Amino acid sequence: MDGGNHITTVKLDANFFKCPICYVAFSPPIFQCAVGHAICSSCYVKRPRNCAFCSLPIVYTRAITLEKIIESAAFPCPNSEYGCSQYLSFSQLQQHKDYCIYSSHCFCPKQGCSFKGSTEKLVLHLLEHYNGKIHGVAHDTQLFFKFSPTDDLKILLGDNFYKFLIIKKNTALGWAFSVVCLRRPKSTEPEFWYKLSLVNDGGFPFSVETKMENTTLVNGFPTDAHFLIPSELCSNGYVDISLWISDKH
Repeated sequence: MDGGNHITTVKLDANFFKCPICYVAFSPPIFQCAVGHAICSSCYVKRPRNCAFCSLPIVYTRAITLEKIIESAAFPCPNSEYGCSQYLSFSQLQQHKDYCIYSSHCFCPKQGCSFKGSTEKLVLHLLEHYNGKIHGVAHDTQLFFKFSPTDDLKILLGDNFYKFLIIKKNTALGWAFSVVCLRRPKSTEPEFWYKLSLVNDGGFPFSVETKMENTTLVNGFPTDAHFLIPSELCSNGYVDISLWISDKH
């Protein structure tokens, strides 16, 4: 035998860390009956005369040992395989995992909106709030879009139901564009690239080709824009751009 340290991993049912009455994650103070059946502080306030589990008359005491276990145990975020390195207490984990930037949940980018849901539900939400429509796009095919001063977003449905957004920001220098894929930030398969070009009737070619960012919009629309069309080229009140999306580079 070597003299190294050995760590024993014990697998526990997640329900062990939840109040058996309301199923909310335990956090101190925790109370228990004489037999040892534990309940959370909220259920303790509404406690009945008899224990809900053993039916004995209740004289509750603090479950100090359980509180110490709850406080000392650290759990990895369920999104760890996608890049999250957070280890949290069980109660903190319940709050963190729904708003983790590596979560599969998507968020409305509008400040003050509490929407959270799947990519499919986010698309419907954006359609309602941005008065847009879904554009079907085929990968490795050039597509054309017209943007006006009030157009900030185009919603695209690509091959295999991947969802993309063309985002336009009005800046002092002109209109800034970027294209993102709605999915976990650390997703790599497939890896998307895009090319945006200004359609300017034979004028100087104006385009950019770059790797596409993945986002759940948890922090709003991305602040980085990769394609800036100068103000003088937007003077007609609209611009035509072409887009090419590919998972081959």
